[in-house]
Amino acid sequence: MRHEIDFYWNESVAFHGHACPGLALGCRVAFDAARMLGVDERCGDEEGVCIAETDACGIDAIQSVWGCTMGKGNLLLKPRGKQAFTFYRRGEPEGIRIYWNAPRSDERTREERIEHYLKGPAEELYRTARVAVPAPAAARISPSLSCSACGERTAEPMVRLLEGHPYCLDCFEDPSRILR
Repeated sequence: MRHEIDFYWNESVAFHGHACPGLALGCRVAFDAARMLGVDERCGDEEGVCIAETDACGIDAIQSVWGCTMGKGNLLLKPRGKQAFTFYRRGEPEGIRIYWNAPRSDERTREERIEHYLKGPAEELYRTARVAVPAPAAARISPSLSCSACGERTAEPMVRLLEGHPYCLDCFEDPSRILR
């Protein structure tokens, strides 16, 4: 494997604050996805998209390597509890889904796992699949509404209405009898 990953690894560690196997996992999948999709450097401002199925450490490396963020609307969280990530470029009909399936418990030390995750054979670490992905709309700025209880302004898609009054999610008392 090219040693270019070392540059991205160092940037990821600086961004995340420490080195850990989860960060190495994210660095590797983002680096390999860029290579598989023909991206030489970070994608343009909002061109590269990642759908992450976990909210763990690897996402920080994906932000650092791939250049996508939640604020730009091109890092999307689909919480499934899986170490799986779909990468694509806006305007392209398909992307690549990478599912990390390296064994968590093995005889390696933490440092050895980090090194293996960064430079080990891909077939030992993850599975890939080409997937059709409709690109989401460009990031949108929603109007804000004042919560009827606390008064804090909240983005309109996150407001719940109760008897015609807007409430933020923290103040909204769900009148249904559905337990969540």
